[in-house]
Amino acid sequence: MKSSKAIYFLLTGAIIAALALFVVFYETETVDEKEVVVPLVNKVVDAKTIEVKPTREETAETIKLEVVRVRPDGSLVIAGKGLPNSKIEIISNSEVIASTTSDKIGDFVTVPKKQLKSGEYFLSFRQTTEDNKVVIAKKSVVINVTGNQDDIPIVAIVDSQGKLGAKVIQAPGLEKKEENNKDDEKSNTKLTQKPSIKILAITHDSKVGQLVLSGIAYNGVQVNAGFTGKETSSTKIINGEWILSIPGKLIAGKQKVFAVLLGKSGKVLSENSFIISGKSIENANGKTLIIVQKGDALWNIAYQRLGLGNRYIDIVELNKDKIKNPDLIYPKQLFIIPNKIN
Repeated sequence: MKSSKAIYFLLTGAIIAALALFVVFYETETVDEKEVVVPLVNKVVDAKTIEVKPTREETAETIKLEVVRVRPDGSLVIAGKGLPNSKIEIISNSEVIASTTSDKIGDFVTVPKKQLKSGEYFLSFRQTTEDNKVVIAKKSVVINVTGNQDDIPIVAIVDSQGKLGAKVIQAPGLEKKEENNKDDEKSNTKLTQKPSIKILAITHDSKVGQLVLSGIAYNGVQVNAGFTGKETSSTKIINGEWILSIPGKLIAGKQKVFAVLLGKSGKVLSENSFIISGKSIENANGKTLIIVQKGDALWNIAYQRLGLGNRYIDIVELNKDKIKNPDLIYPKQLFIIPNKIN
């Protein structure tokens, strides 16, 4: 009996020992087959944050709004300065309502195809540069249109981040106040700026055979104007503006038209000139030719000359050969202006 128990315990021990050896050999094979290599660290290096460059940049300096006008019927025009040769988009409620391209110095003007219906609008501005960089302006425009033809829409420029207050630029009663401020600014300009003169427009009056020149001048007493090599005409300056007639037949070929500003002693203080051809005057067919000045936009010209900014379309129609892109016009270009509608 005792011997049978001893044999039992010996067999049991042998089985356990065999299982242990099997497990040891199996684990060794498994580790050898899946060897893990751990790199040796020689020194500790502080972790650095990874700089992720944003695809969009927000800045208040990239879009400067110079003109925002909304008429009672909801027609809207916006002009300003942005990054050169960039796509400018105006967004309202996630929808692009107008798009244009700034010129080589960044000037742009855009008019949405659809008029704004009655209601409130929050407009934001997005630029896409030549290298596809997207820029969102911090300044936005808030507009309230009542839909009533007698109500002037309220327009304000706001800081979309809420750091600055709203600046109201259009509202009932504000236009008269602005006109008074402009008159004051104009008077101050006359007193402070250097003597200067500009020719702004030329018209051929075929009935009397005269060319009529008009422009602006500051800090002088008299304007002399005419064609190079021919007799000149003179006139006085009234409230910074001047107009004079040059007798004679329609010019042939190319001629230099000039105007000089004279002081009290007769000294030339400033001068301005441009080249024009008889053909250009003939093509105008009695209509006025304006000379584009630095900073001009077609909408501004239409607003100042015709009383309605949207009539810039009529200017484009009359000057198809010169205006390839309404947003790109240049100083000293000559454009025919349609007649003003009363």
